[in-house]
This record gives sequence, structure tokens and C-alpha cells, in this order.
Amino acid sequence: MKKKPPVLQFPNPKAIAQIANRSWHNGGDIEIDLYARSLHKAAKTLIETLDLEPKTKAAWDACPVILLYRQSLELHLKSLVCEGGNFLGSPTDPITLYKTHSLRWLAQIVCQIIKAVGWQGEFKCEGVASLADFSVLVNELEALDPVACAVQPGSRRSDGCVPDQLQPLNVVRFARKLDALLDLLEVTADALAATWDQRAAETELRTRGTIKPTIH
Repeated sequence: MKKKPPVLQFPNPKAIAQIANRSWHNGGDIEIDLYARSLHKAAKTLIETLDLEPKTKAAWDACPVILLYRQSLELHLKSLVCEGGNFLGSPTDPITLYKTHSLRWLAQIVCQIIKAVGWQGEFKCEGVASLADFSVLVNELEALDPVACAVQPGSRRSDGCVPDQLQPLNVVRFARKLDALLDLLEVTADALAATWDQRAAETELRTRGTIKPTIH
């Protein structure tokens, strides 16, 4: 049975995306979102081809899955930070946001945004029951670097086998949590954009209501 994406009680996003004048992606929000989804789709497609039997010659085949999920998560986190930055006292600098590849740093800003809008109770999915769980999951993916596991003495196994956390079966289990998280981030980013537009419209209406007509 196909798993349904998380359902959050947020305002519905606008049908037409509005492009910001200044952002980390220079207005290419639609393209970035589509690329993030393509990376996620590619990861799931690759998972379907894996041999889940332990200690097979193809055990390292699961490692590219981690890299695909990592890049997809980075883009989803950046999109959420971009959409939610207006809710913070000091929005993230677009150049800094563009250049960083730190999942941990991006996750910290996401936590600040979720707290700023008061959505801690809604920001949940399979494997993530709190912001603390969210940070742990992101940190786990950040630390799960196949190259580091392969070349660092502290991570490399003496028999040359794939480390346990990168065994195909364990990667598949981990990917299920990431699937739910990516869906949650996408829904939340849309909700933040819609909420900001709604607040801006309400502010404009209130402003218009206080302006008295000019008498000629």
C-alpha cells in the first residue's frame, strides 16, 4: 500500500508561486523544488533495485542512496528556510544560505522558524515526534558519509566490508524515515509561504482601512 504524505492543518498554499526579488536561488524556486523531488525519486528508484541480502558483493550499491537523500534534504531545508525566514527577526543572508552545505546548521534555523510560528505540535511525521527528533535525524544523515566510512580508520572495517549502517537493509530502513521527513518539509514550506502571504494581505487591508479618502 502506498504511504500517504503527512497531513498538516496549515493554510493552503497559493496555486501560483510568487518569485521573490532576492533569494538564495535567484527566483528559481520552482526549478529547485522540482530538482529536489527528482533526487528523492531517484533515491527511491535505486532502493528498489538493491539486493538486501547481507554481505553480498553489491553491498556498496546502497551508498549512492545516502548521497541522493542528503542533497534532496539540503534543498528542502533551504527552501523551508527561505520561505520561513520572514518570520524571524533576522532572516538568513541569501548568499550564506546558497553557499552552505551544513544540514545541522540549516536544521537549527528550521527549528527557530517552527518555534517562531508556533507549529511545534504540527511538525511531526513518522520517526519525528518533536524538534529534537528532527535534529537527531538530520544529524544522523549528515554523519552518514559513505566516503568517510570507507577511508577513515575509525569507521573502516578491517575486513573491507560495508559498515553496518550502510548495509542495504539498514539504508532502506533509514530511507523510510527520510521519505516522511522530506514530505513534511515540503508541506511545511508551502504552508509557511501561504501563511506569510495571508498575513501580508491582512496587514494591507488594515492599512487601507486606516487611510482616509482625499477631499478635493
